[in-house]
Amino acid sequence: MTDSLMDEEVLALLFPEPASSGNPSNSVTAFVRDPQGGLMLTSVVPSRTLLETARVAGRWNSGTPILDPQTREIIGYELSPLAVA
Repeated sequence: MTDSLMDEEVLALLFPEPASSGNPSNSVTAFVRDPQGGLMLTSVVPSRTLLETARVAGRWNSGTPILDPQTREIIGYELSPLAVA
């Protein structure tokens, strides 16, 4: 798990659904662009700094479903932004 994304630009933080116990997640998925322009997904420990530098933060499967126009199957979800207090 990566704790620091010093040289990468954090494009999005994707949070899993909250646990039934209500405890915060130990890790989130970060979608980042490296200094050479490459894109990658990596697991990181969430922090206030990451939330402030990310372009958007959202939760998996809590957005509007994206439907395949032919099959009407759900192929993804629009990212629902999370408010940062």
